Amino acid sequence: MAAARRQSRRALVVVAIAIALPAAVAGCGGGGGSDPQVGNDPAAIQVPGRPSAAACGFAGQAGKEAGDKKTKSPPAPGVYRYAVAGKQAMPGSGVRVKDLPPRGDLYVAPARRHGTLICFTVQRRFSGDVANTSTYVIRGNDVYLVGLRIQALGESHLIHPDPPVLTVSDKGSSWSGRFGGSTAGSYQFSGLGKRTFRVGSRALRAVGISSVVSYSGSVAGSQRSTTWISLHHEVVVSEAFRSRQRLGVSSLRLHSHSHLLSLDPDRLPARHG
Repeated sequence: MAAARRQSRRALVVVAIAIALPAAVAGCGGGGGSDPQVGNDPAAIQVPGRPSAAACGFAGQAGKEAGDKKTKSPPAPGVYRYAVAGKQAMPGSGVRVKDLPPRGDLYVAPARRHGTLICFTVQRRFSGDVANTSTYVIRGNDVYLVGLRIQALGESHLIHPDPPVLTVSDKGSSWSGRFGGSTAGSYQFSGLGKRTFRVGSRALRAVGISSVVSYSGSVAGSQRSTTWISLHHEVVVSEAFRSRQRLGVSSLRLHSHSHLLSLDPDRLPARHG
């Protein structure tokens, strides 16, 4: 039983690479600035690279950070492909609805290490003009969201959680919290047990987790998601997601269901700009 709990906790790290927390953060700020993950045009979606020390919160830290000797591992870098079904809606004078592309990509960049801390960046591309790029820090058995760039409909919002949001914890099968700042709200996670999925010809055991997030301020909205993560490969196998967001003057609604097509990621393309 104890071994099963440890295995489930280890697998939960991959919630970090899901689309489960695109806005559960505080301290929202506008796009642009010195974020190395974007070029001269913050609204242009770029291939994510290894996160900088500043983006991870490591800048200015001398020596090695103390932490748990048994630190979780980040997902292997590369591009993971998913089959996707869902819609993207843009409410306004008339609601514009379009299908999401039938294939979706999840980009995982190489990680940065600082002592026992591990920092990595992932990017979920919903469509050609909608993407979330998230940076996480692993400390022992806990995973924190430390940065997020939301790019949608020609707008870009760079968010720094203050304090960082605990997205994974080894303190139990459920947890909740609140966050403040120019975007404030609450979040709650619950474990769903285990089940088997098929990816290609392979049967994979996965652990499930549900999340509920609500927030208001510079970025306002709510979301619900159900995510299933492979117990042995640390990758999201299947996810159902629904959200409503207001980003400045724009509104966006998303609902999707994605399923992993292969456990072998493609090589990350070269970065430009």
